[in-house]
Amino acid sequence: MRFTNRLLLAALALTLFSSAAWAKWFPVHSVWSDRPIMIVDGDTGIRYQPDPGYSSSNWQESTPQAFAHAVGLTNNGQYEFRLTTVSSSNNDEILGLWDIYLNGTLVCGNCVGKIYGLSGAIGDYFKIYVGTPLAYAEKWHYSGYIANRFDY
Repeated sequence: MRFTNRLLLAALALTLFSSAAWAKWFPVHSVWSDRPIMIVDGDTGIRYQPDPGYSSSNWQESTPQAFAHAVGLTNNGQYEFRLTTVSSSNNDEILGLWDIYLNGTLVCGNCVGKIYGLSGAIGDYFKIYVGTPLAYAEKWHYSGYIANRFDY
């Protein structure tokens, strides 16, 4: 019984240490925005100034652990950018596949894109660009000012 308890304690300590070490070597970031700058409709090329708009990006560098989501209301309706799959990340950008919705209808599914400018300070801006399912392009766009951030 003592051996089992010691083994469980050792496993718990190893797990806790590994999580702390993992965060040390692969920093975690979170960036929020409630001040959108622009949305570009990739099908029409029309530029909109959304009001209101919100964005949240959370990721752990160099891992597939990431979340990015941006929503903006324009006179054409509501645009939504959702990161669905992560290819890579660092302290400034997340690359991966995105789904884009217009008024709740999927208009670009599993499209190649990235969000960058995430290492900026509060007041700086970030950009999301998304192309097609086959290739990255600066077709669909969402940008906003960084309103808050948390890094550890």
